[in-house]
Amino acid sequence: MTTSALRTYSAPWQGELILACRKCQKKLSAHKHLHPLAKLKKLVKRHNREHPDRPLHVINVPCMDLCPKDGVTVCRPARDPDLLSILRNTEDLRLLAQSR
Repeated sequence: MTTSALRTYSAPWQGELILACRKCQKKLSAHKHLHPLAKLKKLVKRHNREHPDRPLHVINVPCMDLCPKDGVTVCRPARDPDLLSILRNTEDLRLLAQSR
């Protein structure tokens, strides 16, 4: 019986990985003033164009069991894998990117 090494590949994105709750984003789509958070991937793409030195990459994941009112639960697995953050506005995304 031979053991083979685990194959690894480089990620197809650049920047810090952010896991975002898909359910939280869906809940926010009905609120006009929170619509940018409902489309977090688009918001992050805009952030990356404005700040190419601090790129982020969002992957939408199922519910993380922290359901904030008027916010999106996110996790930064490379930085704080055991902590969750809540984004309540676009300023929170900017703070998240700066706290690297």
